[in-house]
Amino acid sequence: MKRFDYKLITISSAHLKKKDFQEELNFRFQKWGDEGWDLVKMEPIIAPSGMSYMPRTKQFLVVFKREK
Repeated sequence: MKRFDYKLITISSAHLKKKDFQEELNFRFQKWGDEGWDLVKMEPIIAPSGMSYMPRTKQFLVVFKREK
């Protein structure tokens, strides 16, 4: 039976708007891919936005896995 390691990270949606952060994230994703990590899922984390109570994506949950 296959066994896996998992890596979970959260990414702030505010950070995704910053060009430097996008470049760093791209570098890290490439590095993790080279290390055998596969991106399994990227899911928005939705929360109320201030006084309006309108749902808004504040973060993303990112899940990677690799075979042990």
